Amino acid sequence: MSWIEWHDHGMEAQFSPRVSIGAEAAAACLDEWALQSQARKRELTGIFDLPYGEHSLMRFDLHLGDKDKPVVINFHGGYWRALDKSDVNHHMADLAKTGFGLVNMNYPLCPEVSLAQIIQHLNHGLAEVISKLNDSGHNQPIILMGHSAGAHIAMHLSHNEKLHGRVVGIAALSGIYETELVRKLKVNDDVCLTESEAKKWNCITHMPAVGPSYYVAVGGGEPSGWIDQSWIMTQALSQRGDPVKFHVCGKFHHFNLVDCLSDSNNLDGEKLHSWMLSLYHQE
Repeated sequence: MSWIEWHDHGMEAQFSPRVSIGAEAAAACLDEWALQSQARKRELTGIFDLPYGEHSLMRFDLHLGDKDKPVVINFHGGYWRALDKSDVNHHMADLAKTGFGLVNMNYPLCPEVSLAQIIQHLNHGLAEVISKLNDSGHNQPIILMGHSAGAHIAMHLSHNEKLHGRVVGIAALSGIYETELVRKLKVNDDVCLTESEAKKWNCITHMPAVGPSYYVAVGGGEPSGWIDQSWIMTQALSQRGDPVKFHVCGKFHHFNLVDCLSDSNNLDGEKLHSWMLSLYHQE
C-alpha cells in the first residue's frame, strides 16, 4: 500500500532503515562495508576517481570487464545525503567475478546540493562515462543498478539521451520511489525536498524509460512500508507493459541484501547475475 496509508503507523520505523534495524546494527553493517571495501579494492583492476566535474565527489571508477557481458553502472544509496562509492567496492569486486564491466559513480550530496542537482550532475557524468567506454572499445549493453536512493536515481537517469538504445536493464535494489514520503522523515532536514520537488521526483507518477527490462528487489526482513515501495514500483511497471521481475530476498534487511545480491555464490545473487547476463543478447 502507498506510504500515505502508513502515515499513522510510525513513518521513521517504516522508511528509515537505520531506525528499522537499529542505529547500532546499521552502523556495524556500514563499518563492515567500509572494511571489506578497503580490503578488496585490490581485486578491482580498473581506474579510480575519473572526474566528470569540478566537485571532489564528481568522480567515477571504471573497471572494464568482458566484452561479451553488459556494463553495470552503479549508484550508491544513503538517502541522497550519505555514503560514498568507496563503501561498495566489495560489491563491485563480487560483480567483477562474473565479468561485468563496472562503473561506480559518486555524486555530491544533500544538503550541499539539491536532489535536482544530483540528477543534473549525474546526467552530465553519464555522458563522460559513455565517452570513456566508447574510447575503450566497450560498446556493449548497459545496466543501471542502484541501491536505496541509488535505485531512485537509476530510474530517473534511464531517460538520459546518451543511454538511449543502449540501456537494456535497470536493477533497482530496495529503492525509495514515492518521494513525497521523504518530507515526513527526519532525513528531510538534509534532503530539503519541497512539496513540488517531491512530486516531481516521484518515480510512480514520473516513470522511468520505456525499453529496458526491470529487476526490482527488496529484503524480506525490511519493514512492510519499505517492501511496499518495491511492490508499488513493480505494479506500475507491469501495468505499463514493461518486462519486470520482482524478487524478495529471504530475511535480509536493507543493508545485507546488497551483500547477497552482489554475490553470485548466493542463490539470490545468482538469480540477479543470471538476469543481467541474459540481457546481453536481447538487443
